[in-house]
Amino acid sequence: MKDIAATVSVSLKYPVTEKKLTAIINSGKTEDKYLPHIFALFTDVPVADLFFFVGKNHISLPVFKTYYQMHVKKFYPNHELEEALAVK
Repeated sequence: MKDIAATVSVSLKYPVTEKKLTAIINSGKTEDKYLPHIFALFTDVPVADLFFFVGKNHISLPVFKTYYQMHVKKFYPNHELEEALAVK
């Protein structure tokens, strides 16, 4: 499993931690400063690694799915993730 924080921060000016990503997703809200990181998380990270991240950081699948649908899907749909979430 790759380092999620490094993956989503690689092309951005400032890094983000997994703890911060987790807090943002669990809050259900967006933070403009971290939107590029969030979009990268949901689009650049392989689905298997996303589910590992979710489990490791104790994010419930309904919260994760709702966050994706509310804040990411309309801008950067990830059909592979959507298929996986439909099965989960």
